[in-house]
Amino acid sequence: MDDRPLSGRRDVRSQVPGAGVAGRPAAELTDELLDRREAVAELGAELRALADLVTRTEVGADVLRDSARRLREVAPALRERIRDIAEPASVDDLTGGVRMFSPVIGEGNPIAPPLRTESDKDGAEGWCTLGQVYEGPPMYGHGGISAMLIDQLLGHAAAASGHPGVTTDLSVRYRRPVPLDVPLRVWARVVKVEGRRISAVGGISTAAEPDVPLVEAEGRFARLRLDQAGRLFGRLASPDAANPDVAHD
Repeated sequence: MDDRPLSGRRDVRSQVPGAGVAGRPAAELTDELLDRREAVAELGAELRALADLVTRTEVGADVLRDSARRLREVAPALRERIRDIAEPASVDDLTGGVRMFSPVIGEGNPIAPPLRTESDKDGAEGWCTLGQVYEGPPMYGHGGISAMLIDQLLGHAAAASGHPGVTTDLSVRYRRPVPLDVPLRVWARVVKVEGRRISAVGGISTAAEPDVPLVEAEGRFARLRLDQAGRLFGRLASPDAANPDVAHD
């Protein structure tokens, strides 16, 4: 769960460091776009809170079935306008680095913690708190979630260093269990660049004990050529999707 109040949310334009490195401006921020992004983030936050309640509640079956019925009543209104998989979300801006529905950093995605990030040329750092919806072993986070968080930060570090790319290898070492309901710190930095290949290291700790590693990782990334980006993402409606500079996590 994101433990910040909605009013304290940072500007979503900073979600993906390194986006827009080709020097092209981000999409124009109209009042309508900003309002829709705020609404998307608000809905995402409520759904995350609901998901957390679902994994913690011990109410009776009658209450659970009544809750499921009321949720089914909401679905038709959202289904009135559905985008195709090849249609970028209207609230996203690939060049500007906004991914509202990322499963890691997306404030509109109900399965995202979401991870809050900052980055510069020296690396990337992120913070989140995992609720019970991310439980693996009792009281601790699922190892796959830890790998997802680190993969995201490694990609941020690569992009912030000026070498955005897609993950080709990820090696994760689990040193200690990652606790639930405890603020976490995730970090990453680039250690080597060889042509289009980027190597980075990172880890997870609690925010209270940043020097005690819970998870460590090494990742390798490849910067896509123009033809590779076009082959993978060219069918998307947005021309930015086939830009190697924004083809990264």
